[in-house]
Parts: sequence; structure tokens; C-alpha cells
Amino acid sequence: MKQLKKIYWKRIGVIGISCFMLLWSCLLTSCGIGKGDSGKPAACTISIDCQTILDIFTDLKETKKEFVPEDGWILPEMEVKFTTGDTVFDILKKICEEKNIQLSSKYTPLYKSYYVEGINQLYEFDCGKNSGWMYSVKREFPNYGASSYKPKDGDKIEWKYTCNLGSDVGNPYKDKK
Repeated sequence: MKQLKKIYWKRIGVIGISCFMLLWSCLLTSCGIGKGDSGKPAACTISIDCQTILDIFTDLKETKKEFVPEDGWILPEMEVKFTTGDTVFDILKKICEEKNIQLSSKYTPLYKSYYVEGINQLYEFDCGKNSGWMYSVKREFPNYGASSYKPKDGDKIEWKYTCNLGSDVGNPYKDKK
């Protein structure tokens, strides 16, 4: 009986050490634990427009009119490089810094996400009670914050200023209520 207990505990020890070594090697090589494709170079396109304001320019606060480009394009579509694992917000922040475009955001702990309050001095409610910034990826409007969305190589990111809860920029969300 004593001999069986020794064998049992030796086997448990060998199994435990094997599991520990397997887990440790996975952590050292990052084999599938949380990283995925993070860290690889990628590219996407990004644009920022406020063309909807041009249709109802008289509704825009007087102090904000100087910040609306004649054609409504704050940033025409352009290709940007990023690293997989970056979020739509990371890419926006980087391009705004590079192009000297003002960006204002606020971290919301409840959603663990950044909320884009303003771009190029245009903020929510500057063009009516239903106005503000929205983003789409591949012409789809995700139902969560830009700091949670991780785009893929080749994606098309569009930031749009809406004056009517998104229905004026192609977001059907409002129409589904």
C-alpha cells in the first residue's frame, strides 16, 4: 500500500511539473494567449468628414462655422500604417496628431472606452441636439466605442459628423427603433 502511494504521488508530481512547463513555454512564446495577430504591420484607410453640416449650415453654432472646410472634408481618405492590435481610436489619435487636427476625447470607465467628443473643434450638439461624431468600418457602424474596435489590414475607417443621430450618414440604427 505504501508503495502505491509513492507511485501515485510521483505521477502527480510529474503531471504537475509537465503542466507547469507547458504553461510556462506558452507564456514565453506567446502561443495563442491573448496576442493573436497583434504586433504585425498593417494598413487601412481613414477619412474625417463633416459634410452633413453643409446641408444645414444655418443650424451650426456661429462660433463653429470657421472650423467647417468648404468641401466638408477635414481629412480626405488616405492610407495609414498601423500595428494589428491597435484600435480605431488609436489610429484616429495618431493621424490627428500627425496632421495637427484637434481631437478631444473622454475616457468612460463604465464602458472602458474613449468617447470622441470633438474633432477639428466640432463637438456633439454644435449642429443640433442630435449631432456628434460616429465612425464606420467597411461602411458598418459598430455598436461600441472606437477604442474597443480593432480593425484588420485593408479596412476602411470613416469618421462622420452626424446632425441627425446617424441617419444622415448612413447609419440605419435610428430607423430600427
